Amino acid sequence: MALGDSYTIGTGLEDESQNFPSLLARRIKQETGIGVALTNLGVNGHTATDLIREELPVAGSLRPELITILIGANDVVQRSGEAAYKSRLTEIYDALELFGLAAERVLVLSIPDFSALPGAALFGTASDLRAQIDVFNRIAKSEAASHRFGYVDISVFSPDDSRRVDWLASDNLHPGPAQHQVIADKIWEAAAAWRSVPWDRWSDTAERMLGRGEAEAEARHHLYIGTEHLLLALLKGTDDAGAQLLKRHRVTYREVWKIVDEIVGKSHEADRMPSKIIPTTRVRKVLRIATREAGTSGADSIGTEHILLALMIEGEGIAAHVLSDFGLTPDLIRTGIDHLKQSSGRVSQAQGVWSRLIARLLGKQ
Repeated sequence: MALGDSYTIGTGLEDESQNFPSLLARRIKQETGIGVALTNLGVNGHTATDLIREELPVAGSLRPELITILIGANDVVQRSGEAAYKSRLTEIYDALELFGLAAERVLVLSIPDFSALPGAALFGTASDLRAQIDVFNRIAKSEAASHRFGYVDISVFSPDDSRRVDWLASDNLHPGPAQHQVIADKIWEAAAAWRSVPWDRWSDTAERMLGRGEAEAEARHHLYIGTEHLLLALLKGTDDAGAQLLKRHRVTYREVWKIVDEIVGKSHEADRMPSKIIPTTRVRKVLRIATREAGTSGADSIGTEHILLALMIEGEGIAAHVLSDFGLTPDLIRTGIDHLKQSSGRVSQAQGVWSRLIARLLGKQ
């Protein structure tokens, strides 16, 4: 989720897909393989007061997982006082803390130095504007630090840069496509935690299940982790939601093991086992689907029930065919998940923390 003003929404761009939040969302998807739903609440002309009144209420209702905030350029232009600006930023940052996100998931961006740009001439002298921008940025950086949020200095303007093709929009004030790309790259470099943060929503039971999936592959001397290994791992669960759903439909580890053994058997190339077993493309797809399903259902974390549902939705793997033979369908699994949710009050708890195991499983290390 991006909060802010004209810099955030991309005033002056031909297409909003060129703004830095959109570029950053695509970068996250490329690096993690997870689909990213971007909500850009930036509005041209917004001040910190406008953000508090109009953007924060919407942001709080949408449960964002990653947040950027760039606000203050219009406060500079309108000559807001330092004390007033600090008070408004504190109110904004306090509200963001109440979202319950880890502090590293929130990134505060500096106000770009637009003071010397031709389009800024109407707002005052370059020296006065620069002095006010510097003061406000020091306030933003200090307040971000007190809330333990990340802070990224994107003051990338310079006389030389302004002559670059597509560096400025046609108004000679707002960033052009090239500058938005630089901003997105700079944020990505500074936000190392964002490269793994989507995966810390996996529940402990899901992480343990994924570990069992790897063990199932190793036990059969397979050089890959397939959907069949994930299904066997689910069936080895005890009280987690995925295992409960399978037991309700009388799907047992022993029966599935026999079917899988008939289909793929056991490899006789134990001496050729690699140090890292590679997940199949189908498994990567299953994990992406599980992430999407958990988010769509409003679950606090990605549980074994979402992995089970994803195995069915993917539809082409060995696991999907085996489950289909037992009479299971995605709709049946969804109904079962709803019943579990109603009886327990929640499907899973937000207790997953970043696990190197999941990074390995997705081939990110």
